[in-house]
Amino acid sequence: MLNKVREEKGITLVVLIITIIVLLCLAGVIVYLVFGQDGLTGKDNALEAERDKAYAKDIVTMALKIVEKDQEQAQMNVNGLVQTNNTNPDIIDEVVKAIDKSSNFKEGADGSSVEYVTNNGDKYVVTIDTQNLKVKDVN
Repeated sequence: MLNKVREEKGITLVVLIITIIVLLCLAGVIVYLVFGQDGLTGKDNALEAERDKAYAKDIVTMALKIVEKDQEQAQMNVNGLVQTNNTNPDIIDEVVKAIDKSSNFKEGADGSSVEYVTNNGDKYVVTIDTQNLKVKDVN
């Protein structure tokens, strides 16, 4: 009984340090996956930008349809025939008025575009084909 083998209970300091190192490595990988260049936040920002572009394009397209319908009604002659003449220089102004003055849309600097500024301060320019009343591009 004097030579009884003593049992050790618990973990050693070496095992504890290895466990902490492994957990730190895993934490570093998770932080990189979330906040890295191609991480979740980067993808979220890219998706938000695409959503804002699509929103701007849809709103301007709907406003162009309203302007086109208004022009058709204004251009009706006595015989009820529609005269197609879409060379009105104030088309962009009419589009902005059709959208709403209180919105984040305003006339572009070049006279053939509409600017959309998001609540985050991002600015998108919707270029319009004034002859065909169609959206050309959104940048």
